[in-house]
Amino acid sequence: ISQVLDLAVIDELRELGGEEDPQLLHELIELFLEDAPARLAEMAEALDAQDLEGMRRAAHTLKSSSANMGAVLFCQLCRDLEAAARESDASAFRETHEQCRGAYQAFESELRRLRG
Repeated sequence: ISQVLDLAVIDELRELGGEEDPQLLHELIELFLEDAPARLAEMAEALDAQDLEGMRRAAHTLKSSSANMGAVLFCQLCRDLEAAARESDASAFRETHEQCRGAYQAFESELRRLRG
């Protein structure tokens, strides 16, 4: 298991589609790649507006979807962001948000490579 991508999760997603729906993994990757940038933007907007609930909600959504896609580091950082927002720690949120953006870029690259 790498820090970026848990291949066991990807294998499970691939098996989920099976022979009936071999494109399921690609569809899930596409959905994630369409949705995640919007959630990251929501998070940044909420941060700028000092909207702690908006930050928490966006981080929670990304945490869940990234866990389902096997994003190891990205998921952990989203979990940290959610906690920082819940604890009203805007400075920790801001710092972790930057790390999260980098982790997303690394994960996005891995997903695009998988998708082919």
